[in-house]
Amino acid sequence: MVTSERLSRFMTFLLRHRPADYSLSFDRQGYVPWDDLVQILRRRFPELNEQDIVQVIDGSEKKRFELRGTKVRATYGHSFPVDLGLERTTPPIYLYHGTARDLAETILREGLKPRGREYVHLSQSIEEALAVGKRRDPVPAILLIDALSAHQNGIVFYASGPVFLSKEIPRRFIRVAAKTAAPVNP
Repeated sequence: MVTSERLSRFMTFLLRHRPADYSLSFDRQGYVPWDDLVQILRRRFPELNEQDIVQVIDGSEKKRFELRGTKVRATYGHSFPVDLGLERTTPPIYLYHGTARDLAETILREGLKPRGREYVHLSQSIEEALAVGKRRDPVPAILLIDALSAHQNGIVFYASGPVFLSKEIPRRFIRVAAKTAAPVNP
């Protein structure tokens, strides 16, 4: 039986990163027909039923996916252009970004950029940023983003589920978090 985590990872791959590798047809907002997604998922995981997929969509704390009628999409993290219809929002005072230690110094020097995605992803807590950073580094660096100050200086933020998104964050609004997982030279 396929695990929820494995199914979620494959759905993320399909709906965020590699549409050309599969016969999925996306609309401008990033939605694909439900039946098309189910068909591809069942080819990969023959034992899968539709309720398993719905549980992954509804059960995600991070609200990675959205099912609307007969269409489904990833709610953030795309590496291809998608109009998510996001509304601007005022961020909290601080947000966090977990990253590999070798990238932290570059970010502190050049600012935070989407690196192959549409937006940079920012977390509301150090713990969330740590979990994100550990995907690339077992002891990631945690960066503190002075989000409200950036917003007041013209940087646009969007909320997508528990994640905040922005096109980029200039370096003057970034510093190493006090509780960083690893030392970084500023």
